[in-house]
Amino acid sequence: MTKVNIDSIRPEAGDDMPIPPRRAWLHLGIPLLLIAGTAALLLGTGWDLIRVRREVRAVPVGLRTIEVEASANPAREGGVAVQAPGWVEPDPYDIFVSALTDGVVQDILVLEGDHLEAGQPVALLIDDDARLQLRGAEAMVAEQRGRLAIEEATLVAAELDLRELVFLDRRVSVAEAEQSRIAAELAGFPARRAGLEATKAEKKDEYDRKRRVVESGAVPEGPVIRLGIRLQAIDAQIKALDAEEAAVEAKLRAADAEAMAADRARELLVDENLAVAAATGRVEIARGELDATLATLDAARLRLERCTVRTPVAGVVIERLTSPGSRLSFGDGPHTAHVVHLFNPRELQIRADIPLADAAGVGVGQSAEIVIDLLPDTVFRGSVTRFLHRADIAKNTIEAKIRIEDPSPLLKPDMLARVRILEAAPDESEGIAMRRATRIFVPADAIENGMAWVIAEREGNRGTARRRPVEVGPRIEDGWIEIVDGLRPGDLVIVDETPLDGEAVRIRSDDEEVRS
Repeated sequence: MTKVNIDSIRPEAGDDMPIPPRRAWLHLGIPLLLIAGTAALLLGTGWDLIRVRREVRAVPVGLRTIEVEASANPAREGGVAVQAPGWVEPDPYDIFVSALTDGVVQDILVLEGDHLEAGQPVALLIDDDARLQLRGAEAMVAEQRGRLAIEEATLVAAELDLRELVFLDRRVSVAEAEQSRIAAELAGFPARRAGLEATKAEKKDEYDRKRRVVESGAVPEGPVIRLGIRLQAIDAQIKALDAEEAAVEAKLRAADAEAMAADRARELLVDENLAVAAATGRVEIARGELDATLATLDAARLRLERCTVRTPVAGVVIERLTSPGSRLSFGDGPHTAHVVHLFNPRELQIRADIPLADAAGVGVGQSAEIVIDLLPDTVFRGSVTRFLHRADIAKNTIEAKIRIEDPSPLLKPDMLARVRILEAAPDESEGIAMRRATRIFVPADAIENGMAWVIAEREGNRGTARRRPVEVGPRIEDGWIEIVDGLRPGDLVIVDETPLDGEAVRIRSDDEEVRS
């Protein structure tokens, strides 16, 4: 063991140790070096954020489906335009058999893979409540029918009482008619009296003149005497007319009395009429209540029938979506009322993801060849039926639907497939053939001398302006021009500025089209 001298470790011994040379520049240089490195790093990473950028307005290129002339190039007729992966699915949509009433599942009558016919039962719901509701509705209908029968009998009795007294209406009518006749007759007396008075005055004047002449002896007396007799006859006629008028007035008073008596007798029928009206109203109410209970009865029968869930269409069961003991209800979720999932094996399609770069070469109606992984040696024919008008940003694709012509019974939904969409070939029997195709369009003022400014290296609302040659097509629609080559779906074109090639630009924040 080595011995250590105690004196060697005393405090004063430290004064004899050598001191290393001091380098003052290190105390200042190292921090400055760290600060400079950090500044360079921040400047390098943040320069793109702080440097001045030209503000430009940019819009995304548009995709439009148009009719174009089919390719007349024999080398390309029937050639493959696009290849894409896909999956088998029902055409045009999934089919779900749903319960039409709430309830608890008693039994499921089908299994996966079963072939169903339209109207075939697929499940039973517990129907005890529905049967009780039906019995209650039937009892209510019987009660309402009895009540209606009582009210109808009451109405018949009231109408019979009214018919027994209906002769009073005729009496009133006869009395009123007699009143009118006598009043009309009485109205003629003043005219008749006026006529007689006028005749009397005329004859009296003639009689007075001739009598003065007779006294002088110029005229014989006989005609004057006869004229006086006529005046007496006219006076007698006037007196007879007065007597006749008095008699007619008496008749009118009698007719008035008869009319008043008949009208009073008819007033006594108010209760009978009221009874008939009330009975009629009660019958209508009873009929309405019976109709309401019949509707309740129909609803109860329908609910009992719906406790047997039936498929509305034919198909094959893909999946059972519930089990015995589960409750089916509406509004709690997307499948809370669904019992089974079906598909029609004769109506299938492919859901294919078409790359956006190739979407311009595909149109509705183009033929396609389909290979299913299950049957790799079998090629199915198909045709493009539609596109979803929304692209998948994550996959940079757009979804297309390709109907399978004459699908095999072995095909099932969600099987993997490969699709080859073919170039359209013209039909010689129809002259110039047309097909639907998707083409790129941009604002016409964004193209100058066959060049377009696009935003490359885009990060958010920043990017770099690049000049790109384009080939324009013959179509211009609403100020947008067709682009045959040079641009792809998703590109942004600058429409209101002419930047330098490679210049840093910023997209205006008010461009809704770009933000969307």
